[in-house]
Parts: sequence; structure tokens; C-alpha cells
Amino acid sequence: MRILRIIPLILVTMTALGCAGSFKPTLNFNPSEPIRIAVLPFGQVDERGRFVEVDESLLLDNISLVSAKLKQTPAQFIQGLVQTELSKASLDVIPPALVDAELIHAGYGVAGTNPVKMDLAKVFAADAGTLCSKILSCDAVLYGRITSWDRSYYGVQAVATVGIQLQLISARTKKVLYEIDARDSDSRGITKGPTGLSNIVLEPLKGLDNEIITDLARHVVDKSIDPLSNDSRPEFLTTNAPFILASAHDAASGTLAGNKILTVVAFGSPGTTASFSLGTTSQGIPMLERAPGHYIGEFVPLPSDSFKNQSVTVTLKDSFGRATSQRIATTPVSLR
Repeated sequence: MRILRIIPLILVTMTALGCAGSFKPTLNFNPSEPIRIAVLPFGQVDERGRFVEVDESLLLDNISLVSAKLKQTPAQFIQGLVQTELSKASLDVIPPALVDAELIHAGYGVAGTNPVKMDLAKVFAADAGTLCSKILSCDAVLYGRITSWDRSYYGVQAVATVGIQLQLISARTKKVLYEIDARDSDSRGITKGPTGLSNIVLEPLKGLDNEIITDLARHVVDKSIDPLSNDSRPEFLTTNAPFILASAHDAASGTLAGNKILTVVAFGSPGTTASFSLGTTSQGIPMLERAPGHYIGEFVPLPSDSFKNQSVTVTLKDSFGRATSQRIATTPVSLR
């Protein structure tokens, strides 16, 4: 009858493991202001704040009749939830695929990985002003850390804990516009209804019903983004801001000789006003849309022109005045 003596101890333990949410938001700007933000790739950290590689056995649950497969890491899953909730706020959010593409284009990927993995340490160490002015064309960047993604099984009780930290940093002032440290727990079993597993002699499970923790994650994200919500979204936020997928120029050596023309091409949002700039030498050189989303422009130097190591930057602007710029990553251009 030893097992009967163990059960009361488990029940006492479960009593202490109820929901105990902690949400500490700090808001330092008016969320009705439609600033443009870039959500950087989220990362999962340990208790010391170091980024960790996630054990895939914690992600792909496959317990018959109990668990559904979760095909994303916790960081990817929670970032998706945050993106969805932010779409309801009065914030102009850059599409995540564009953010990832631009970061990889700018060298924030891990060399030699296929598909390319993001270098999270490098991303989180990057300055918000640099990211927005040179890579992502934004007003602020959102950093997200998963501080807890824990699941435990106690034979008669399943307990899940989710913790996240969000920080929105202004690109212009470098100040924290919004931050929150959120954490909550939930349980199922003796105190919350059946777990779906009745054999209390099973060893603790690494894989626990994903529905418990994913539901909890949705709750934590909803509470975390709620201070940014606004019911009066501007009309233009029903559409995505302009994006640039690729851009290039034909000065492969970096030097324009004599009267050689510099040709610049870009591929991105169709139906926008496109232009490019040549450092501080020439600004707003128009580009023509030859096909939907395909733009081309030319710089014709004058006999008196002379410059050295000027970067080329392409800009697309929509009818609402939202602009996206991309500096071409190839060699700067000089005219001799």
C-alpha cells in the first residue's frame, strides 16, 4: 500500500502548483501612434540569459491519443503568436519573412547552415538604430526571449510553465518604448481534470500534451500584447508596407570609368514609387517599374562628377507615404 502513501504527497504538491501569473508591463509611448516596427527572430534562453539549442524531443510529442505534434520551436511558435496579436494594434509591422530575408542578406545568418539559421547572439547584440536605418527601414525593433518553456508530469498531474520577455526599442532615441516580463503556469490532472494518462507509475515524461502549453502560451502572449492594442487602427494598416526582396547594380568592380552609366535594379512590392540614391552625391534618382514589382533606374554621370566609395540605396514608397529602403550590399561605387 506504499503507493497510497505517495498519492497524498503528490496531491499536496499539486495544490502548490496552480496558476500564478506574473505580468509586469512598462509602456513609455502612445500605442495609437502608428510607428513601424520590425519583430526580430525570437530566441530561447536559460536561467543565465544565454541562448540555448532546443531539445527536439521537447517539441515533437507523439503520445497516442494525448499529444499533437508541434512543428516549431517554442521561440518560433511564440513569435508567431506575437505577430498575430500585433496585427490588431495600431502598429505598422514589417512582415516576418521580409525581416528574416533582410537580416540574412545583411550577414546575420550562421555561415554553412542550410537552410540558413539566424545568428541570434549577433541579432540581439545589434543596435536598434543600425538595424532600422541600414537594413529594415523601421522606427523601432522588438526583441523577444523565451525565458521558460517547461512541462512536467507528476503521474496524476501535468504542469506547464511559459515565460517571455519582450522589449520594444526606439531606433532614434534608443529608449525602451515598451517592455514586459511575463510568466504563467497551468496544470491538468487531479486538480484540473483528467490528463488523459491514468497510470501513475509511468516515469516523468519529457513529452507532455502540447495542447496544455500552447494554450498557456496564447494566454501569456495575449496578456503581454494587450497594453499595445488599439481599437482605432489607421486605414493604411490594413495593407503591408512596401518590401524589397532584392536589389543590385552593375558596377561589379566598384568603379565607373568615363561616361559609363550605372544601372540599378530592384524587385519588391508592385505599384510603388521607386528611386535610388548614390551616397550623398545624388538622391531620389527615379526608377521605372518595367513589370509588376520589377524596377530599373540609371545614373548618368556628368563630365564634372567625381566621387569615391558611395553606397547605393534603393527606396520604395507607397501611396500612404510609407517607405522601405535597402542598401545594396555589393561594392560601393566610385567615379574617376
